[in-house]
Amino acid sequence: MNRNLFNTDEIVRKSGSHLTLAERGMIQALHKEGMSLRGIAKNVGCTHTTVYYELKRGTPPHKSNRGRITGYTAKRGQEAYTANRKRSKRPCKLDRDDCKPFIQWMCERIRKERWSINEHKKTRR
Repeated sequence: MNRNLFNTDEIVRKSGSHLTLAERGMIQALHKEGMSLRGIAKNVGCTHTTVYYELKRGTPPHKSNRGRITGYTAKRGQEAYTANRKRSKRPCKLDRDDCKPFIQWMCERIRKERWSINEHKKTRR
């Protein structure tokens, strides 16, 4: 039997997709074993630079010479990812200060003159 589509095929990670928490856990476990960046990347299914940046993102800065050295954790990497993702989105245009007079004018028309936001009146030609 020589078919291209099987149920038992391994799921191939799509190029350009973000890392999941499970993939971050794999990175954490393999890094703790002492595997190289390229070896981790091959197991996870991404590039070695992605692994490098993920390890950099999830490792806190070393504050002093005392105590244990803090290492990468998947949970910390996921928290940093979600924080960066929130900042990366474009802000809503209606939140700007120069839009407030228009919004107030529009609300006033809707209340006093019973304008409808959803309905369009058809104009006759």
